[in-house]
Amino acid sequence: MIQHVFTSPKGVRVDMLRLDVLNSLAPGNKWFKLIPNFLAAESAGATRLLSFGGAFSNHLHALAAMGKAKGLETIACVRADKESEITPTLYDAQQWGMTLHYLSRSDYRRRHDAAFVAELLDHYPKSYLVPEGGGNALGAIGCRDIVDLIPGAASEYTAVVLACGTGTTLAGVASKVAAGVEVIGVPVLKAEKFMASDISNLLSELGGDPGNWRLDNRFHGGAYARLPSYMAEYMQMFEGQYGVLLDPVYTVKASYAVHHMVEYDEFPAMSRILMIHTGGLQGRRGFGLALS
Repeated sequence: MIQHVFTSPKGVRVDMLRLDVLNSLAPGNKWFKLIPNFLAAESAGATRLLSFGGAFSNHLHALAAMGKAKGLETIACVRADKESEITPTLYDAQQWGMTLHYLSRSDYRRRHDAAFVAELLDHYPKSYLVPEGGGNALGAIGCRDIVDLIPGAASEYTAVVLACGTGTTLAGVASKVAAGVEVIGVPVLKAEKFMASDISNLLSELGGDPGNWRLDNRFHGGAYARLPSYMAEYMQMFEGQYGVLLDPVYTVKASYAVHHMVEYDEFPAMSRILMIHTGGLQGRRGFGLALS
C-alpha cells in the first residue's frame, strides 16, 4: 500500500510505502527478513530458531509469532535482567511459545563471539541461528521482495528513504530498485564506523554493490531508541496531521529526515520521494504510546 503524505510548495511529492499494514503476524520489514531464514532452517532440519535482541525487540516479537505459526520452537537470547518485570513484547513472545534466555549486558556483547554462540547452540540442539535483527544475506534477499510492492521498481521516484538498524533492508531494496533511483538510509544509531561497510558486504553477497545508495547520519537522535523532545513533538504532529502511526525507534527518524530534507531544499523541485514505513509499532509500548 502506497499512501500520499504531502507535496511541498516546490512540488516535492512525498509518498509512503506502508509495510506496517502488511502481514499481521510480523508487520513491517521483519516478515521479509525472516521468511528466507525460516526456509533455510527447515531445509537444514532445524527444529528451533535462536536469535538475539532487547526487551522490546521487534525482531524477537516477529520471530516468536512466525515460529508459532510454522510450528517451530524459538529461543530469544535477551539483553535483560531476569528479575525485571517482563515487557509487553516479551510477554507476547512467551505466549507464542518462545523460550527466553536472559543475558547480562557483558554476555550480550559476546553475541558475535563464535565460541560463545557455539555454547548457546550446544545448549539448544538442532537450533538455526538468526543474527540480531535478521541481519544476514538471507534477510537482505528477502527484503528484495519489498521492491515488488512498488510499481515499476520505484522508477517514478527520485529517491527511496528508509530507517536503518543493521542496513539489511537497505541492501535488499538497493539491489533491486530501478536504475537511477537513489536509496537513502537513515541510521537510527551512531553507525558511522560500521554500517556502510556492513551494507557493502551484504550487497557483495547479493551479487555486487550497485552504488545507488548512501547513508545520512544526521538523524539518529543521539543513540538507538533515544527519542529527543523535538522528534517526539514532530511525531505527534505527523500522526495528527497525516493519520499514520510511527514507531519511535525507526520510522520516526526516517520521516523526520525526509521532512528536514524537503524543508531545506535538499531534493530538487518536483522530485518524488518514497518513504518506507518499516513497521515496529509494537515497540511503541516501550515509550508508553498507544498502538491505535
